[in-house]
Amino acid sequence: MALTASIFLTVYVEVTALVFLPVYIFATKQGFIFLRRKQDVLFLSAFWVLSIIVTVCSGGTVVDILLGVFMIFAFSAMIFVTYTMTQRMFRIILSFVCFMSPYCLVIALIQRGLGMRWAYGARYSSVFTNPNYYAFYISLVILFCIYNIVKSESRRMQIAYAALIPLNLLALELTECRTTYVVLLIVCPFMLFQCGKKKWGIAYLAALFALATAALLFDDTLHFLPRVNELTKDIAKRLDIWGGAIGSILDAPVFGRGYNTYVRIRDLYDAYDIAKHSHNLLLEVLMDFGIAGTAVLLGYFSINISKIIRLHRQNKCHQRYALTVSVIVCVLLHGLLDITMLWPQTSLLIMYVVGFSTEYDKEHIFSTSRRHEILPVHMSGQKNLPAGENENSIL
Repeated sequence: MALTASIFLTVYVEVTALVFLPVYIFATKQGFIFLRRKQDVLFLSAFWVLSIIVTVCSGGTVVDILLGVFMIFAFSAMIFVTYTMTQRMFRIILSFVCFMSPYCLVIALIQRGLGMRWAYGARYSSVFTNPNYYAFYISLVILFCIYNIVKSESRRMQIAYAALIPLNLLALELTECRTTYVVLLIVCPFMLFQCGKKKWGIAYLAALFALATAALLFDDTLHFLPRVNELTKDIAKRLDIWGGAIGSILDAPVFGRGYNTYVRIRDLYDAYDIAKHSHNLLLEVLMDFGIAGTAVLLGYFSINISKIIRLHRQNKCHQRYALTVSVIVCVLLHGLLDITMLWPQTSLLIMYVVGFSTEYDKEHIFSTSRRHEILPVHMSGQKNLPAGENENSIL
């Protein structure tokens, strides 16, 4: 929970928490986790070594190399979280993330009240440094709220989660992030249908159609959308950025140029010089790590996604599957125009959902051979469970 709480104390606090996470792991004698996850360690270590070598050999700056060094802490967190997460902790974390969204909204409203402005204008980022990162967090929170509404058996909690959705839509307006509006229009009904709530999905689409029709009748210039008058100019900027990124990929296709490539090549290819990355997930990965690094990452994620599909086919938690697939779709849609999912605060939330879903059954955690290793650390409050029951059976 401390790691999750650090998300809402700015990225600098979270990065500090990630750096100290290995100290916690070995101080609590949980280093065996890395031995148990040999496949993950193999893939991530291969990628990390390759990326560091490429960054150094391509003339990466000290900052670029330090970014690469930091990735070992991020990968450690990925392995630790996916291996030790329990169903109870997953539910607590999702609820905590949802109920922290009003706090984030208050911070954004304070920023607006103070008239704060940044390089990107009067767009408010709350604790997330950039309004696009905040908007991506909002899209995840809305998905988490839908999941909790469907999953919860408490009418009071369902109402509470439902009330958070319009609050987060208000927060989304403060970010003025156009992409997130489009993403939510697609991914919310998708998730409802995946959860088996077809009537809810149809009602959502009908309400959406009615609102869009009313908006067009009263405002045929689409001014109800944020920054619509800047759309043409922003598309031109994106095309300029993508042109530079593609040029770099064509010149270094196999291994790329390492971390933070765009900042180093934007002048070389006469690309948009204010941007700090390629504003496209696939281009960013190919530009930084080439075909070789991308292949390693795809191999790692393909194995984990296959686990999620296998668990779904075994009829294990369709709602969890719906959430996981919806989050992946959300990532891919956002990834068409930005790389908000690679920011530490947002990537940790994705890690929780996708990582834990690959280990949903948790039979290896609750087996006799491992009960003495994991349960004292993560289930200290459940020592008096009735015989024959474990956390899976009571949730």
